[in-house]
Amino acid sequence: MNDINSFTFYKDYYYLIDTMPIEDKKELAVAILDYVFKDLEPNLNGHNQAIFNTLSRQLDCSKNNSNRRTKKEPKENQKGTEKEPEENRGKTGKKPKHEPEKNKTSVLSFKFYISNLEFLKDRGLLRGKIEDWLDYKWERKEPYKETGLKSLMTRIEKYTEKFGEEKIVELIDECMANNYKGIIFEKLDKHNLPDKTKLEREKLKKFDNAHSEEATPEEMKEMDEFLKQFE
Repeated sequence: MNDINSFTFYKDYYYLIDTMPIEDKKELAVAILDYVFKDLEPNLNGHNQAIFNTLSRQLDCSKNNSNRRTKKEPKENQKGTEKEPEENRGKTGKKPKHEPEKNKTSVLSFKFYISNLEFLKDRGLLRGKIEDWLDYKWERKEPYKETGLKSLMTRIEKYTEKFGEEKIVELIDECMANNYKGIIFEKLDKHNLPDKTKLEREKLKKFDNAHSEEATPEEMKEMDEFLKQFE
């Protein structure tokens, strides 16, 4: 047993496991408690392990916070109870509340949702980068809501099929590096536009022998029509 006396279990965690079979619920609950209070790494089946992995980062934060509180308690007990300094109180005279980690549990729920998307099952690199993007948005205090996240996943799936996993990963990295508010998918569309000059050169090359002895009357006519636009 370690020195941890308590840990935080958010309601969103419960939502993650509520629909599971009762035996899976028991197995996961025991694994969480053993991890928190005994520092035992779980060995679960695939689905349960995926849920545990989703929760583990926040469980670690809760364990660290509990350790810090445990270390502070002896010192505070020696000093006895002290009144809160007046300058630390709000205008109402009440002790200000600490700002909760708003929407962090939603991020955990979204990561679990993402882990079950079919198009990401064989794309671990892309899934990890999307999770990085969710953390990035949370740090900017711009978390997604459920509808917005589903819309984002639809666009990512569409552009992944069109441009490939590597391009999407590079795009997300670029958007985070430039402190963008959103993922600029239009960058991929712009870079994929055909080069008009290149197309014209290819067409000229096609008709390079249009006036030679091998050219057919149809080729000569098509070449003449093409050249009219440059007159």
